[in-house]
Amino acid sequence: MQQTLNKVEWAIGDLAPLMRGIAAELASQTEQNFENEGRPQWAELSEATIERRSKNGNWPGQILQVSAAGLAASITTHATDSSALVGSNKPYAAMIQLGGQQTDFPYLWGDVPGRPYLPMDNEGNLQIQTEEAILTLAFDHLEKGARI
Repeated sequence: MQQTLNKVEWAIGDLAPLMRGIAAELASQTEQNFENEGRPQWAELSEATIERRSKNGNWPGQILQVSAAGLAASITTHATDSSALVGSNKPYAAMIQLGGQQTDFPYLWGDVPGRPYLPMDNEGNLQIQTEEAILTLAFDHLEKGARI
């Protein structure tokens, strides 16, 4: 993907509009992951988590959307002339994306399976829907640049 974008940059020049579009698409794809509770589906909550949420009045509900100020609300994007980023500033964001073991994080009440909310896997490969959407944006940008 990066090599293709480098070629587009050489051919077109100003990639800032494309990067802003990609950042917006990354945010949209992330929102869809929250809405669909993963693509592919996330692991179900443990019985202990369901019990805790039930006691707090947060169950039934969506797996990663417990509060209005939670992970889903923390998603931000950033675009420069040559990059587009999506992420969260929550301290637990990476553990939710990648998963975590109680042996590594003693404050957990159990192991946490990875629930990739960002539109990529643990190796940084984009979800197919995200890759297709970004390629469409890149080709549209290239086509627009070729007409100028």
